[in-house]
Amino acid sequence: MKKKLVLLVGILFSIFCLFATACSNEFAAQEYNNDQKISQGDRFAASVSVYNQINGGYSFTASKYDGRDTLWTKTLQSDTNRDLQISLSLSSGQAKIVHIDSEGNVTTLVECTPDTSIDGSVTVNLSLKSGQNKLKIVGYDCEDVDLKLLFEEP
Repeated sequence: MKKKLVLLVGILFSIFCLFATACSNEFAAQEYNNDQKISQGDRFAASVSVYNQINGGYSFTASKYDGRDTLWTKTLQSDTNRDLQISLSLSSGQAKIVHIDSEGNVTTLVECTPDTSIDGSVTVNLSLKSGQNKLKIVGYDCEDVDLKLLFEEP
């Protein structure tokens, strides 16, 4: 009987540890400034999120967001420049929109906290290199995220 109880407690403890580590979004804050992680795959957790193609670009909203996610990707045959209008606001946390070029270089286009939300929009001249280009949202502890990306597709 004692062995069964010890075994049961051990199994319950293991399950608790598994759930505790699987539900943590601490990775988002730890990896927020890690360009190597950002340029690699996506890893995120979002609640009530919607990503849509809109006239002239894309919109993304989420009630909660942590991590990094690719919003746009395109492989180009030659270098080109595009003006990108970005509107980004949130009620808590920190977020940024980054460009990743074909060589894995990460460039922050805009960064936002609740105190520095972008009223209206800002225009950024985006230098797209030949090869694969990506735009990603990266953030942690974000709530009420509202993002719009407007640009002419290359």
